[in-house]
Amino acid sequence: MIVRITVLAALLTTSCAAASTTPVAMGDGQIDGAKIKPYEFTWRQCALNEGAWVSASPLTERAVVIGDHMLRVRQRLISPNGQEIVSTTYFDRPSLSPLRLEQEVRATEDQSAINVEHVLGPDGYSATMTRDGATKQAAGAITSEMFHGGILGLPLAMLDWERGSYDFEASMMSMKATYAVTATLAGREMISHDGKEVEVLLVDVEWTHNELGDVYPPGPDASGGRYWLVQDPAAGMPYVPRYKTDTYTVEFIGDICPEADAKAE
Repeated sequence: MIVRITVLAALLTTSCAAASTTPVAMGDGQIDGAKIKPYEFTWRQCALNEGAWVSASPLTERAVVIGDHMLRVRQRLISPNGQEIVSTTYFDRPSLSPLRLEQEVRATEDQSAINVEHVLGPDGYSATMTRDGATKQAAGAITSEMFHGGILGLPLAMLDWERGSYDFEASMMSMKATYAVTATLAGREMISHDGKEVEVLLVDVEWTHNELGDVYPPGPDASGGRYWLVQDPAAGMPYVPRYKTDTYTVEFIGDICPEADAKAE
C-alpha cells in the first residue's frame, strides 16, 4: 500500500476562522456514532528524541458494533518494558459516551499481570484494580459526559465541520485528568490512497487541563496537536489517518514515523 499526500485543497477564510465556537454536550445529537463502521487497523507510533523521530510499538485498534446501542473499541500495543497492554472501551454507540474502560497488562517473566476496570456514570466513576491476587477499589470525578481523550478522533470525525470550531469536555483516565477542549478546522487536504483521491480534514485541538490550568496549544507543531480525519472512509482507510503533536505522532498515512524495530513489534 502506498499513501501519498498530494495537494493542500483549501484553508479556512478569515471570516470562517473568526466564527463563533459551537458547544458540544454529550448526547445533544451533534455526534452520531451510529455512522461508525466496524474496522481494524494498525498505526505507527513515534516520539521526537533529540531532533529525530524514534519508533515506538505499533498501535492496533479494532472497533466492533454490538447491537444497536454499543460500540467496543479495543487497542493493543507493547510497552517499552515489553508488556502487552490491551485497552478496551465500551461506548454508548449513538453519543460515543464512554461507559466502561478495561485495561489488561499481561504478565511477562519479570512483571505481573494487572487488570483495571472503570465504570463511568454521569456523576463520576468507580474503579477496580487487581494485581497478584489483591484487589483495590477507587472512585473519581471523570464522568460518562466527557469524551474519551484517547480516542477523540472518532467523535471529531462525526461533527459537521462547516461550523468551523467546537468546545467540549474530554478526559484522560490514565492521567486522572479532565480538559476543556476547543477543536478548529484548520484546512483540508487531498491525499492519494490505493490509487484514489481522498479528502482529509485538518482539525487542530487546544486542551486546557481543568485541574492544573495548563494549556496545550493547537497545531501539529504544538503540544495540543492536529487530527487528520476522514468522515466517510472507504474500505482500507481509517477515520483518523494521523494525529501529530510537536513530540508525538501516530499515523496510518505518511512517513513521519520510521518502521518499528523487531523488539517493538
